[in-house]
Amino acid sequence: MKSITFEHDAPFWHLIAVRVFENGEATLPALFDALTQRAGELGLPIAFGDRKSISWAVICRLFLLFNTKVPGLDRKGYGRMIAAFKRVFTPGRFVSLGMKRIVANITYPSSPHRTMKESVADTFLANGLNVTDKYDGAAWDEIILNKSLADPAMMSLCDQVVTPPPGLWNEVNALYAANRPGYLSRLTFNMRNWLVS
Repeated sequence: MKSITFEHDAPFWHLIAVRVFENGEATLPALFDALTQRAGELGLPIAFGDRKSISWAVICRLFLLFNTKVPGLDRKGYGRMIAAFKRVFTPGRFVSLGMKRIVANITYPSSPHRTMKESVADTFLANGLNVTDKYDGAAWDEIILNKSLADPAMMSLCDQVVTPPPGLWNEVNALYAANRPGYLSRLTFNMRNWLVS
């Protein structure tokens, strides 16, 4: 079955986002705990684990998913995808902001010679963290970034955080193919997304 058939269906992208979010809420807390522990071992005043961390992890996973599974997504499909994602995130405008930051960091990496996936992990790191009460100003920012990027354990955890769940794409494609809404339902869903976004 070719998943590409559904690239213009907003309900398909909505289902993808819902499933990635559900998976993230179930699996990410353990990774966030490990990241927070590693940050403490490095003496960094940062922690992970709240809604902000989950939202950044999920948008990074969604970016990697669509970028690897449907790299040639056209403007129409991309617009429907973004509109569908906005129905899953609160606030919805976070989706556009998150995608722009990810793309900007891939285009202009925070550190030289970073792969696309490493740049996505860097974006999560920089945006998904929260500072603790030991953080006493912007002088920490460069230290946090440099120590984190130089630490293989920290970056390995960030890589795991942004990696989409294995098998989810095929699972959602099969589910959607078996339960695809009719043409009028899809059209209504697409129009509702267009009016809201």
